[in-house]
Amino acid sequence: MNEITNNKPSMTFARYSIWCSLFGVLSYLFFFPNGIYYCFFLGVMAITAGILSKKSEIRTSRSTAGIIVGIFDILLSLAAFYGLYIIYTSLSDPVMGPKITHMILQMLEQNGLTLSSFSRVMY
Repeated sequence: MNEITNNKPSMTFARYSIWCSLFGVLSYLFFFPNGIYYCFFLGVMAITAGILSKKSEIRTSRSTAGIIVGIFDILLSLAAFYGLYIIYTSLSDPVMGPKITHMILQMLEQNGLTLSSFSRVMY
């Protein structure tokens, strides 16, 4: 009985770690522009909870999985930040920005869409 009560905080942190990491991936997938921030924050929380769970006497595979997926969350959000930074800098370039915008508008017209109908679909 004493082992179960000593293990309870460890199991709680391990469970918390895996759930935070999974919610981080899901928030990235379903709430993309704002989900990047949630993914990063939940990844940090998952790693922290996984490390706290690992400090106990009995180590579980849940804490290891939470740490691994938490690291994946952080790498995924950093890659998305970098991608958005590249898109922003290329669109704000005075030479390439108008060319890219023109190319996007041509692709929309080829598919029978306008910029206003595309923004209605997105939002």
